[in-house]
Amino acid sequence: MKRRIVIAIILLKLLKIIARKVPMSVDAQPRWFDAQAIGTALERETAPDAAELRDILNKSLELQPLTLAETVALIRVQDGVGVGRIMAAADEVKQQVYGDRIVLSAPLHISNHCGSECLYCANRKSNKAVERKYMTSPEMREAALKLIRQGHKRIFLVSGQLPNADIEYLAEAISILYTAFDGVGEVHSVNVNVGALESHEYAALLESYVGTVLIYQDTYHEASYRAAHISGPKSDYYARLNAADVAFQAGVPDVGGGLMLGLGPWQYDLLGIVQHQAHLLRAYDTGCRTLSLHRMRCAPGSNMQTPYPVSDADYLRCVAIARLAVPYAGIILTTKEPAGLWRDGCSAGASQLLTGSVANPYGNWIDNPEHKVPFPIGEDCHVDEVVRFLLEEARHLPSFCAACPRLGRTGEEFLSMVRECGMKNQCGPNSAASFLEFLLHYATPYTRMIGEQLLAEKMERMTTGELGAAKRLLTKVRAGRIDEFI
Repeated sequence: MKRRIVIAIILLKLLKIIARKVPMSVDAQPRWFDAQAIGTALERETAPDAAELRDILNKSLELQPLTLAETVALIRVQDGVGVGRIMAAADEVKQQVYGDRIVLSAPLHISNHCGSECLYCANRKSNKAVERKYMTSPEMREAALKLIRQGHKRIFLVSGQLPNADIEYLAEAISILYTAFDGVGEVHSVNVNVGALESHEYAALLESYVGTVLIYQDTYHEASYRAAHISGPKSDYYARLNAADVAFQAGVPDVGGGLMLGLGPWQYDLLGIVQHQAHLLRAYDTGCRTLSLHRMRCAPGSNMQTPYPVSDADYLRCVAIARLAVPYAGIILTTKEPAGLWRDGCSAGASQLLTGSVANPYGNWIDNPEHKVPFPIGEDCHVDEVVRFLLEEARHLPSFCAACPRLGRTGEEFLSMVRECGMKNQCGPNSAASFLEFLLHYATPYTRMIGEQLLAEKMERMTTGELGAAKRLLTKVRAGRIDEFI
């Protein structure tokens, strides 16, 4: 009997390996996506009673992914008490998985050349109000140093998508960022957001030691997707749906998903994430490592308005339900949202925060046809301000930790640690060490003062094992060591 079980396990693993090597047809409608099932689930109009809500939340607290029906049940909760229970449960799930820390990363826009016509985007092919620009190597290095001098160690690389993606340019950018050093700090994780690529292009990025490859679906609602993306590489709806499969089959260990909330109905898109994550877990034993939840912000001069505007209250509900439905994913918010909103989001399941970058040497959007600017990112936000707000308003521990990419904790290995709640034991001490390094080398005096106070408070709440590791790391950091982690 045991022999049969062993043989069955081996065969199952072989089948998964074979499945990964079967190339995905990017033009085909994926079998895992079932629009009819989503529509059927959304037909439910009633909120769950107290017993059903309790059962669903308890399932989430056991870190089990939710079904479409269970996710819709949470969506239908509208009363203040019920919504409060959902928010509290989402925060508890996040605490179980990652602990009380918020990882900070910065975007870096290196090119706005794009072959797509996305009606909401400033970089769309037909937009004549922006100057087209590729950052040069010296400009990339200077931008990276500006970010490092703020304290950043993690960068999200952003570029437009050309019909034939310039992978060599992207690979060069990744290499430059990894070699930038200000005498104390350096970049330890470079993630890329460059759209759907072909298998060999993902492989080329891997050779550059890319971190997470971000492939935002924007919306799973096909009609909404096609209405907004009218031509160019990004107009291929099926290619976008299949992109995560192509990346995993090319050997990419970590893929990140994302939504542009408001482009399609947010309720529909949440169910799309649930379906997508379930498929990836079945096929590759790992799902999207991160999920970025950003509200749609049409660029000045865009050719469209937000089709399905998402209120602040619905946005927070979306964040919380996403955490409950997909418990293991890192959920990323952005400081483009109002400060009070992303603060509340950090207490409703979010685990990462994408901060605005003042490293961009080309300036922000100026809605003036006589003054063209290459990268209209729409905000100036220094990381010290973000940290100070987190400390004073949200009372979360800011983290600049990059231990996982440094140690090669990726894909299935990372997910396994998360499932066993072992990541929290690592995140607490590592986050404390990375935060102290920020306070000593980059923070303003006031931020350092209140940061030291909160750090002491957080350490009082650590488990015995976490506390011992944290004390050892902090002693090293105060002695002048950098980049300490376990």
